[in-house]
Amino acid sequence: MFRPVSFLPILLVMLNAWEITQSLNEEPVLTNCDSTKCVLPDCLCMSTSPPMGLLQEEIPQMVFITFDDAIGDWMYPTYAKIFGNRTNPNGCDIGMTFYVTHEGTNYRLVNEFFNRGNEIASHTVTHKNEYSYWMNTSIDFWKTEAGRQIKIINTYSNVPLDKIQGFRAPYLQTGGDATFTALQSLGMNFDSSLPSIKFMDPPIWPFTMDFGVTHDCVVPPCGNETHPGFWDVPMVALQSSQNGSVCSMADSCLKSGNLTVQEVFDYFMFNFERYNKTRAPFGIYQHIYWIVNEAAVLEGFVKFLDYLTSLDYVYIVPVSKGIEWIRNPMTLEKMKVNNPFSCDPSSIEQAPCLEPQVCYYNESVPGGERSMGSCVPCPVEYPWLEDRSVSTTPVSTTPVSTTPVSTTPVSTSPFSQSAAALKQPEVIAAISSILTIFGWWIL
Repeated sequence: MFRPVSFLPILLVMLNAWEITQSLNEEPVLTNCDSTKCVLPDCLCMSTSPPMGLLQEEIPQMVFITFDDAIGDWMYPTYAKIFGNRTNPNGCDIGMTFYVTHEGTNYRLVNEFFNRGNEIASHTVTHKNEYSYWMNTSIDFWKTEAGRQIKIINTYSNVPLDKIQGFRAPYLQTGGDATFTALQSLGMNFDSSLPSIKFMDPPIWPFTMDFGVTHDCVVPPCGNETHPGFWDVPMVALQSSQNGSVCSMADSCLKSGNLTVQEVFDYFMFNFERYNKTRAPFGIYQHIYWIVNEAAVLEGFVKFLDYLTSLDYVYIVPVSKGIEWIRNPMTLEKMKVNNPFSCDPSSIEQAPCLEPQVCYYNESVPGGERSMGSCVPCPVEYPWLEDRSVSTTPVSTTPVSTTPVSTTPVSTSPFSQSAAALKQPEVIAAISSILTIFGWWIL
């Protein structure tokens, strides 16, 4: 059953709005980090400048396009239009990062998205619609929510464990150091949950937490400890226009309902041009809902993607590939010989999906009926926080064709949205509406 969001933590954020607003009027100051000791490839200080002293005009402009939440069949036609046949300057397909939560996810699609060159990351199992739930500062709590989802992704989509490197917390609410300690203990490489408003112009680059979280703390707690070698990919804020609304998620800046294609295109262009000052990775962090629900948003976004792919210095890549470039930065000229964004088949690990099927459950731990697309035999119970082994005797399944989903524009499996997936946009809209009163959009 859907539970209403507790607005107390949100009200606390509102009370801090004036203080944060004041900080925007101050000159940002990069905190102390000893760059003589913090050196690549394993350590990087927070900075607005390209790594290794490279010049802005000689390096690629990386673009990180990410989507949060479940991957379900009803979204597939929209994703197909976004993927299209778009390629980077080296001829390889563009790549994105998907922060996947469990409910409503078809793991056969997760498998397909991964095999197309996209990155799959953890976004917790439950994604509970209780803001206070995510303020937990227990390491074990975060190891369970983040780690169990990693195992579920690996088990039912066959995405290799060592390829699931990233994490984003629901509602961007981490437990601070507890979250980062848990993620490191799980063998993860980066977190992309922390917004930054103070360092949006010029935007900062991803950095390691060897000196802690050194940018502004928009959604506390952000942590006071160091986490050597662990990457912070800040969600540098976007802006609807000059002096317009500020947001961490791209779908929160513009008022939906009457948008035009040109308005959406101009919005993305306005923010993209700001990144050309330093060529820090341009992050477009969003939910698929606003693109599915409004045709003008899809058309405007696709128009922007077509513009990006027309530029010979722009690479749309998954976050983990961007981090690899940052660890070993090179110029565009050198990339002509040794391109780190290569799609050489010999260097790409494909995940099999030999027994695709849909699992049905009359009841589940979260409550009610559930269904789940899987690449392996169905488990006895609908997977949840408690780890259970995969059953070799499916409970109730519908085998599906082994023909890749990508051969048809829409997946043919009888999949439906979960209650959580249906309610999630409403929760996000409700919270955003309240924060808008104070000019802050953080979801």
